[in-house]
Amino acid sequence: MRVLNHILVIEDDADSAESLSDVLSIGGFDVTTTGCVHEALEALGKQRFGLILTDRRLPDGLIEDRLQELLVASAKTPVIVVTGYSDLQAAIDAFRQGISDYVIKPIIPEDLIATARRILDRQILEQQFQKEHAFAERLQTTAEAVILVLDFDGQVIHFNRFLTELTGWSQEELIGENWLEKCVFPEDLQRVGQLFETTVRLGASRGFTNRIHCKNGEAREIRWSNSKLQDDDGRAQYILSIGIDVSDLSEANQRVVRAERLAAIGETVAALAHESRNAIQRIKAASEVLAMNVHGNADSEEEVTAIQRAASDLATLLESVRAYAAPIQTELQSVDLRDVWRRAWRDLKSKREHRDAELIEETTDCVHPAIVDVCRMEQVFRNLFLNALEATEGPVRIDIHCECTSDQVCLNVTDNGPGLNPEQTTHLFEPFYTTKPTGTGLGMPICQRIIEAHGGTITALTQGAGTRIQICMPRETAETPPTIREVTLT
Repeated sequence: MRVLNHILVIEDDADSAESLSDVLSIGGFDVTTTGCVHEALEALGKQRFGLILTDRRLPDGLIEDRLQELLVASAKTPVIVVTGYSDLQAAIDAFRQGISDYVIKPIIPEDLIATARRILDRQILEQQFQKEHAFAERLQTTAEAVILVLDFDGQVIHFNRFLTELTGWSQEELIGENWLEKCVFPEDLQRVGQLFETTVRLGASRGFTNRIHCKNGEAREIRWSNSKLQDDDGRAQYILSIGIDVSDLSEANQRVVRAERLAAIGETVAALAHESRNAIQRIKAASEVLAMNVHGNADSEEEVTAIQRAASDLATLLESVRAYAAPIQTELQSVDLRDVWRRAWRDLKSKREHRDAELIEETTDCVHPAIVDVCRMEQVFRNLFLNALEATEGPVRIDIHCECTSDQVCLNVTDNGPGLNPEQTTHLFEPFYTTKPTGTGLGMPICQRIIEAHGGTITALTQGAGTRIQICMPRETAETPPTIREVTLT
């Protein structure tokens, strides 16, 4: 505050300079006097002042001709011009250039002190406002929280940079749009809309979570705290929403629940498989004997075939559940991923016979080498390809787009089938959930476990037509461990 209390006086008349210095000193200000603009510029180069008080006519010209030099040198310190000549046009020109006030001689000491204090008090308020504004900007910029302002119709008024970093939505894409329609998933729209209306009516709501729709189709789970924002007259105008991304916590909770479920399934299946394996084998053996005894009897042969098929299906189901519940051990190898999915595609030759089916690759040389369990990854690709073949009527087009960075490889496997609705997308990786008329509903959950065993993620993304599965896995950049072999698949 000492800088703001220090005034620079520019006055070439010694008596006038002394008089101004005395008046301002009585008012409690520290005063430095100079006789011309040149001296004033030298003084401004050595220290800062809170206010400049200058005569209009000086030895080195009219102040309006030198005003910009003063403002630049002083970082736009407020300037009061003092003159004994009333010149309206000169006053207008000076105000246009940025002076703070214009005082006509003879000077009334009390008025001059009051004017100086008014300008300096305003400067103090402006500095405080700038500090608070800068602090608020830093909070918005650095806080890992969503700051969102909506009007009472749900229209986006403002949001911080973290929301863009989290979702990919830019200012141009969201400002003026309806938040509920743009970023809330359809299945959550009714619940979120009711909570928004409650906030508008009651003034606050907190502690609820919902998913928001990212630009790339992904979902992030956000925990919200909402309140009304008021204008200067105390009238509520907007809703301020502060959101914390709890997606990782939600995923961790889901993994814990899934692990507990797997443990329970594993114990149940182990006991069930032990008791059922012998029984299934007896059914198969007895049905083979029965098939020989009823040879030639078409109706009986059909019934025996049905028994054998049921026993085989039961054995397959038990094996699928066992494979899902069992711990996944990976045997890592350095391999070109293109060889892996190409071999999986060849394995399904019998499934695509007499069909127009094509695998389209969009890759670069960066795709290899990747360090994976070849057998497990083949299982993942076979499952994705088989799902596409079974879901698509007519020509089948499966597109694999691969992108690599220094630390991860991302695959997008897209088909031209009917696609998934939001509910199917949400439940796709849940055990025993299936969109097929027949099936165990364990194919995609097993794929998820395999990818997670590699330290990666697998996600189903909604889009207009077709299904897109995105797989992202870490890519080894350190020296290959001795236990990892480099292989080429044929």
